Amino acid sequence: MPEGAVSDRRKAGLVKDATAVVLRAAGLTEADALRVWVLIHEQAEGTWGAAGGIVRCAELVALAQQSREAVADA
Repeated sequence: MPEGAVSDRRKAGLVKDATAVVLRAAGLTEADALRVWVLIHEQAEGTWGAAGGIVRCAELVALAQQSREAVADA
């Protein structure tokens, strides 16, 4: 994810949700949660690329907004 794009609260939620998914998929219990490690990699602006070019955080935000609007209009 882009560096600074997600708050610590949202990162904590991501870790919690990812852990629950892995535990469920592996048939493990909450007692096994310490066996699940979630690594969040934040990438500095200008280090993302797609379709042969650099993708900026503002472009990702605009694409996400367009996607939300398209879903709302459907």
